[in-house]
Amino acid sequence: MQTDRAHLAARIREAHRLPSFTTGSVDDFTSTVVAEALATENITLTVTITARRFAVGPGRWDRAAAGTVVTVTVASCDTASGARRHVDLAEPEAWVRAVFAEFDDDDQRIYLLGGIDPDTGRSERGLFAYRAYFDEDATPIGVPTQLVDMPHYWIGTLH
Repeated sequence: MQTDRAHLAARIREAHRLPSFTTGSVDDFTSTVVAEALATENITLTVTITARRFAVGPGRWDRAAAGTVVTVTVASCDTASGARRHVDLAEPEAWVRAVFAEFDDDDQRIYLLGGIDPDTGRSERGLFAYRAYFDEDATPIGVPTQLVDMPHYWIGTLH
């Protein structure tokens, strides 16, 4: 039986054209989707997907790494007023799982950054940010230690 997040992710994937990250090296890009929330009434979500290449040298204890970091931010606003509103974490997580649905759930390494704007490092109401890292062959990898500039919380699998 699918969990609510899995069901929402499947509906999102069917309704929206989302980028693919399975082709190896991805050029830098930003994509934005604006959609009505599926689980909360009168909420509009703005989902921003940003892919950036990275290459970091070895650290004292860490290997060098190169690939793509994908950041997904989900901002929620009241549909009528446009004011930021909080939504249950299940819907933003469903969006990020829909973005990375091409990967086996057991292989995914999706990290919750929380209600932090990843560009500024500041807390923002009605915003959830997530990150995933891929090597140059499009294989999900753990976050390279050299790139940790804020806490990353692994969200685990759906089962």
